[in-house]
Formats: sequence, structure tokens, C-alpha cells
Amino acid sequence: MGVEALVEVLNHFSAILGNSSGATKILAWVGIALVTIVVIYYVAIGFIKLLKVFWRMNVKYLGLVLFMLGVVFIAISLILP
Repeated sequence: MGVEALVEVLNHFSAILGNSSGATKILAWVGIALVTIVVIYYVAIGFIKLLKVFWRMNVKYLGLVLFMLGVVFIAISLILP
């Protein structure tokens, strides 16, 4: 379902860009690429910081965090169809 929503949004953008000139399309795709690079960068930095937090965490708290993460995943699996 999430992929279908993404495809719908991208189709909307391609329909908007379909009626424009070549330079406009190029600038739009460059902008989309730059935004994508920034998002990927911040996601990677976030994962690195998350791994550092897990690495420095006490065993007792790590077990509690992993238990809560498991409960969250089970709850999400029950909610999703």
C-alpha cells in the first residue's frame, strides 16, 4: 500500500512536469535528486547515532528497549492488514 501511494505521487509529479520545457524538467529532476541526497544523508546520520546509543547502553536498558521495540512491531503487525 505504501509503494502504491508513492507511485501515485510520482505519477502526479511526472504529469505536472510533462507539460513543461526541457530545461524545466532538468531543473526539477536535479532538485528532486538533491532533496533525495539530503534525505538519505540525514537518515544515514540518524542510523549511525542510533547505533552509537545502542552501543553505549547498559545491558538492562538495552533489553528493555529491545522488548519495547518488539511490542511495537507486534502492534504494528496487528494494525496493518
